[in-house]
Amino acid sequence: MTTDIEQPATRGFSARSALIFCVALAVYLVSTGFRDTVYNNHVLLAYAWLHGHIWIDGPPPGIDALPFQGHYYIIEGPFPAVLLLPFVAIFGLQTNQVILAAVCAAVAVAASDVLFARMGIESRLRAWLVAFFGFGTVLWWCEAFAAVWMLAHVVAVMFAMLALAEGFGKRRPILMAVLLSCMTLTRFPMVLAIVPLSYWLFGGDDVREARSSKAAWSFVLALVPLFVVYVAYNYARWHTFSDIGYTLWYHNDQVGEPTGPPFKLHYLPFNLYSFFFYPPAFMDDFPWLKPTSFGVALTFTSPALAIALLTSPRTREGLVFWSATILTAIP
Repeated sequence: MTTDIEQPATRGFSARSALIFCVALAVYLVSTGFRDTVYNNHVLLAYAWLHGHIWIDGPPPGIDALPFQGHYYIIEGPFPAVLLLPFVAIFGLQTNQVILAAVCAAVAVAASDVLFARMGIESRLRAWLVAFFGFGTVLWWCEAFAAVWMLAHVVAVMFAMLALAEGFGKRRPILMAVLLSCMTLTRFPMVLAIVPLSYWLFGGDDVREARSSKAAWSFVLALVPLFVVYVAYNYARWHTFSDIGYTLWYHNDQVGEPTGPPFKLHYLPFNLYSFFFYPPAFMDDFPWLKPTSFGVALTFTSPALAIALLTSPRTREGLVFWSATILTAIP
């Protein structure tokens, strides 16, 4: 869709993007060892949809399936199951969701190169940033393991990078809305990023004029269809329009509590500790360090993320992206 505001010429996906995608995909596929995961919640969900119902049959141990009124329901964001539908239609329950994670991660890496180019970052530095994003962050580990939570992380990051690349490009409101909706329906906390990103897209700045009201309304209206589908999906599962799956799971989980929501402030200190200070475990032989069941702090896995601290929140884009980062990290 075009808007009333003329957009500047922007670099799109190119032969360089295709090369980056192919290299990243090859590395990712090799690193997976082509192993599958037993935590294939989204494969089970896609299989259920293809057989005409929204609950899954007799989940194996370890699957986050909530028993509710005689059936078991997957509580995680449903969109990865949408991506898996054509593969599950062919391979059934033997579908390897780790392969999908590798493809999505490679798309994210290629999109990051386009994003950095549209941000005006010179080629050499851009190459280092792309390499760091693809192989110096948890994206690599998540795609290689690709259990239910990690697959969701990879898919959500892919849609986020595509949305940001579009945001620094033509800023087509309908496409932006679709990408952000898919991101949110993959990892629910990322819905909180839509507010600052909407301000970034339609609030105007020193470089671009304020977007037309037509573009803003197109963006809002394009968010509606997937929101309606999500609300209907909730009602079909829980007989209420809100998503109570995580809350019910929290009330029944051995590490949860019998009352209240799963998001509480008394979890914040440990979350901050795990983000910045949680160390790896030590072993007696190579490689001597290994992740714990609670993970490892970003300080140790991706120390180069410290360069983000150079971004001043006093700039408009700095304020927007710091706000989105903090809001999505809180839950």
